[in-house]
Amino acid sequence: MSKDEGFKFTVAEDDGKNVVIEVSEEDYLREKAAGVEEEFLLKPGCHVFRRGSFLERHPDFLSQKIETTVGIRIHLDLEVLNHFKKKAAQSEGSSYESEINNALRLAMERDREHSRLLDDEQFIAAVAERVESRLDKQK
Repeated sequence: MSKDEGFKFTVAEDDGKNVVIEVSEEDYLREKAAGVEEEFLLKPGCHVFRRGSFLERHPDFLSQKIETTVGIRIHLDLEVLNHFKKKAAQSEGSSYESEINNALRLAMERDREHSRLLDDEQFIAAVAERVESRLDKQK
């Protein structure tokens, strides 16, 4: 078997969620003769594989926080840069880049919280009630 030939099988069914493949005796013997270890060989017959089942079994996988940082080039006002350099110098071991990142993360989290509150019907109703109460007091 040539290097480019690869494992051959017949797709018997593919409904988009499940794929059923048929491995013939000939397919099995060909792979075995090519040196594929027994534990990795598919035995002759039909085999069902589920598409996307990893994420079904691990639904939180993509939502897990993956620590990544990227290098960028950014233009800041000199006053802003000096402020964060001063903060970094005061908090030993922290870089000014980390200080800027922390400030941006805090702003991002505040934005998320504000968005969450604006989508919270109970919060909006409570604010409306309070505003109405204050307007009634002013009359």
